[in-house]
Amino acid sequence: MPAREAWAVGFAVQSRSDWQVYGRLAADQQMPACHELHYLQMACEKIAKAYRCRDTSADLEDLLKRHVGFAKFMGSFLASPTIKDAYRGRDAQLREVSKLTRSLAREIEKLAPAVDRAGSPENAEYPWEAGDEVITPCEYSYPQLSLLTSPGGRTFLKLLARAIQEF
Repeated sequence: MPAREAWAVGFAVQSRSDWQVYGRLAADQQMPACHELHYLQMACEKIAKAYRCRDTSADLEDLLKRHVGFAKFMGSFLASPTIKDAYRGRDAQLREVSKLTRSLAREIEKLAPAVDRAGSPENAEYPWEAGDEVITPCEYSYPQLSLLTSPGGRTFLKLLARAIQEF
């Protein structure tokens, strides 16, 4: 099996690529939201895996096959010295950013259909059942992620971009 660092770099490189595609799709107002959110979810999952691959206490085999970990990663990233320095003297603002980040990170994680299909079937890839209806991602509005367009959501996206760029 390749070394942890090779996995970490591979995930980081793919995360950057997914992030670029997300940016292009997000700029296209004619594109259904599911497509941009799919690439956002993939970029988030992969950058979290990249950083976590460097954590020698994390089980590499488990890390490679799971789709969760982004929310946990963002909590760690926000507690990092780099981010704490950026928010020095603005502790209340950092707490608010952290609270919103945790919420958005959990919602983004759930966009992967394998994460919580029974409890939260809304995902960015596959149709799902809602009562007697079948809902398709390309026709769904993802109200739980409307915060991404708020000032706090834009801050979240900037922090994510920073995590991707600084890897």
